[in-house]
Amino acid sequence: MWVQVPPSPPLTLKKIVSSTTQKLVDFIADTLKISKNKAKEIVDQKRVFVNNKPVWIASHILKPSDVIEIAPPKEKYGQYQIVYEDENFIVIDKGPGLIVTDSNNSLENILRSKYGPNIKAVHRIDKDTTGLVIFAKSMDIFNQMKEKWESVEKTYFCISLNEAGFKVKEISYPIGNKPALSTVILVSKNNGLSLFKVRTFTGRKHQIRIHLSKIGFPILGDYVYGPKRNNFRVSRQMLHAYKIHFSFQSKSLTLVSPLPEDMKRLIKEYGL
Repeated sequence: MWVQVPPSPPLTLKKIVSSTTQKLVDFIADTLKISKNKAKEIVDQKRVFVNNKPVWIASHILKPSDVIEIAPPKEKYGQYQIVYEDENFIVIDKGPGLIVTDSNNSLENILRSKYGPNIKAVHRIDKDTTGLVIFAKSMDIFNQMKEKWESVEKTYFCISLNEAGFKVKEISYPIGNKPALSTVILVSKNNGLSLFKVRTFTGRKHQIRIHLSKIGFPILGDYVYGPKRNNFRVSRQMLHAYKIHFSFQSKSLTLVSPLPEDMKRLIKEYGL
């Protein structure tokens, strides 16, 4: 069970052209059939773009032929749920906006407050990456898992800019002067985007984000390794830690996290 209630599906508006001179707030209210107060909230959240530029003033006057877009709201921060627990591990399904370690409000510290000070993250995913994270219940278990980490099968899904011309690609590109290996499988492509399944064989920081950027397919919403602006409005990088498979002390575990709602909406919207 999620610790917080997931956000409701957002109102979205995709490249609607204004046909008259009118206030932005009136245009949003009329087009989405919502109240002006609700429309102003959308503008105040800095989610509105006019002719590809952000507009934060509700009384902004639109002209005929102006192109208006509304970005989806950011997913609610701090969601997580426990998907597996035994005497050695806690495995978490993490929502966006939650730091795994190195913060007072990190997931690691949240779990320590409930389960004791020995809880330690075996690995990390980025703040706005969603999906599975393994926590050890003791330093001994942590050290055993770190020794075998590269044998753990880790599978991700991501949505990237540009349409791939390959079906499978192996990427061997060092990160931080250390070898890094990923295999990228094209699931589908359409409307200037590609949906990839990615398997990592090493555990370097930002490995998938760097590798996909290097081959010309930066992850959508990654404004560090990808372009600062694009035609798709998202509030985070579209990367999800989907599956983990490993064996430990004669027990074999396979855990899966369903795709989050924002990625499913994009896949449906753009026909991926």
